[in-house]
Amino acid sequence: MRLTISAAIISIATAIASANPAAALTLLNSSGSWGTPSGTPFYGFQTVGAENQVRWGIPASEAGPSGLGFTGVGATPITLGSIFQLGALRHFNNPIYDAANSVGLSVTLDFAEIADEIFNFTMNIDETTNSGTCSYFSVTPCADKISWNNALGDRSFSYDGKEYTLELSGFKLSPDGELVSDFISQEGGTSEAYLYGRIREVPEERSTPEPSLMFGLAGFAALGLRRRWVNS
Repeated sequence: MRLTISAAIISIATAIASANPAAALTLLNSSGSWGTPSGTPFYGFQTVGAENQVRWGIPASEAGPSGLGFTGVGATPITLGSIFQLGALRHFNNPIYDAANSVGLSVTLDFAEIADEIFNFTMNIDETTNSGTCSYFSVTPCADKISWNNALGDRSFSYDGKEYTLELSGFKLSPDGELVSDFISQEGGTSEAYLYGRIREVPEERSTPEPSLMFGLAGFAALGLRRRWVNS
């Protein structure tokens, strides 16, 4: 049987992909818990259904305090290095006094193949003053912004001989929407976004010089070359 060059290349690529399938994990479920908000002494925690909430501030209306809620996802197959949904994030954006400016979020991933892994992040909260020129597009003055301080989790875990960590990738306003870096939440209501991340490999730190550099240094020593470095 004769194969064209293109067909042969496709056959080889398919064989390589079959022999080296992308590493994968099975996420059974995810969950999130909140730390103590910074910037305000007025805060509290509550769980409503499957959602863990942190609320803060002194309410300026009957709408209640502001806050954030996190609801995890169920069983999800994961290809390492590819983004997947971590959970749904809700921002309760109400007029308040003594707003928070950041809060810790611990994301727990329960895998089928390995033990639970927990990663800690800091979510930044830009609670605007609702007066003057709004910093973000606002239907009602003024929208707030939720972002994160650290995209990479604070720890790593071992799997199949390699080290991995969780990296936050961005928000989507709908599961099939575009990925964005910030969650803009309109004033006077509750906004929802979906938080996405990926399990990425942690590169090994090189503690020794490259072999080529070692060879070069040895060569200089063998030739008895001397070089003087002058500080300018």
